[in-house]
Amino acid sequence: MFFVLSAEQWFASLAIELSNASGYTELRTMYIGLMGSVGVFSIVCACNRQLHFAGVLFALLSYTGLALVRSWGIFVANEYNQLMLQLWFAEVLSILAASFSLYCLRRPQ
Repeated sequence: MFFVLSAEQWFASLAIELSNASGYTELRTMYIGLMGSVGVFSIVCACNRQLHFAGVLFALLSYTGLALVRSWGIFVANEYNQLMLQLWFAEVLSILAASFSLYCLRRPQ
């Protein structure tokens, strides 16, 4: 909720500068609307044993996509700051955790 009220402060910490105010609407839509939906889906998957595999697979694919795109910005375009590096590291760790979780879910009990 704090993000909705003070998006400018959050974007400033990421060194994101927008050319007009409608850019904040778009970023709020993606970061709050889409990411909130992903969070709700993850909670539903965590609460329903039949959906555990789908939830972990979705997490693996999502974090892989995020890390790949962020890797391009960091290592190819050389456009990053310290926070971006920390986010990339968290995404890589999440890929490893999701991979291990998939392994555990797929192995015979």
